[in-house]
Amino acid sequence: MESHPTVEENAIQTKSIRDVVYERLKDAIISEQYKPGHHLKERELAKLYGISTTPLKEALRRLEQEGLVTTSARRGTFVSSDIMNSVEEINWARSALEGVAARLAALKISDEEIVQLGVVVDQMKLYTEQKNVEQLLSLNADFHKRIRAYAKNNYIFQQIEAIHSFDRSFREKALSHEDELERGFREHVQIYKQICARNADGAEHAMISHIRRTIVFIKESGDTIQ
Repeated sequence: MESHPTVEENAIQTKSIRDVVYERLKDAIISEQYKPGHHLKERELAKLYGISTTPLKEALRRLEQEGLVTTSARRGTFVSSDIMNSVEEINWARSALEGVAARLAALKISDEEIVQLGVVVDQMKLYTEQKNVEQLLSLNADFHKRIRAYAKNNYIFQQIEAIHSFDRSFREKALSHEDELERGFREHVQIYKQICARNADGAEHAMISHIRRTIVFIKESGDTIQ
């Protein structure tokens, strides 16, 4: 007998499509593939992604809630002209969440996990000396993700994962400046040392300070998010 998808299965499939489209559009906006003021035409996007307009509308609604797009009656949906402020503000919120993750990691990390994190830090040192930005981007992401995992709190992990693309855009822009490589590495070492010492206050402070200093650096450098 031929089987047919259930309502629940259809719902899961629709949610998956919506999430994929949401992530792709968000990345395109943050990277300025779609620049501020760009008209996001639903029918064109639906055709591009090979989907119906229903999951597309849901994705655009989420982007509007994040301040990345604006919707006007009878005019349509446009990339927000205030994108930098939206991304910056989301990263300020992310710094608080990452700070909590570092605090929890300092309280819960095992000796084996300390060794694992140390290996990442040693690799970061090597590639900082070599000024290998591509490898540093990967290791930076790994460093932060490990700390989120070592926090052993699924809620915090999921909340930060939901906004990881905003983090990536800032990281890429920061590491495009050569003097930021060494500065960023020193801050990662400080975070690592505080976690190894199981100093919850110190780990949280070091993480928040690192992320927020980077936010200020990007803003003062006059760079746009790419």
